Amino acid sequence: MAEFTFMEQQMLIQGLTDQQKVLFSGQFASERRDRTLIFVLSVIFGYLGVDRFMVGDIGFGVLKLLTFGGCGILWLIDLFLIWARVDDYNRRKASEILTTIKMTTPGASPANVQT
Repeated sequence: MAEFTFMEQQMLIQGLTDQQKVLFSGQFASERRDRTLIFVLSVIFGYLGVDRFMVGDIGFGVLKLLTFGGCGILWLIDLFLIWARVDDYNRRKASEILTTIKMTTPGASPANVQT
């Protein structure tokens, strides 16, 4: 999948109030993962599953940890796949934060919540 861009993020928060946008920006900034950092971690510590733990793939991270990156095979495959996993993680977190903000903000109706 393509990179989770700033424009895609802006399209997600379209229609929110200024207060909701500030809440979203603050929470997303603390939850998002940087593609380059995760890639560097994948190169250095990928055989231990650190990259997968960082993007929420706990089961696959444990598998890589116990098998030392599948004897290097899973580590090598993840060098090519980790960018997309980071983007999926960021999209998922943005959607979760957006849903939470819409549900907990006073005056928001459940009919306006998109998942």
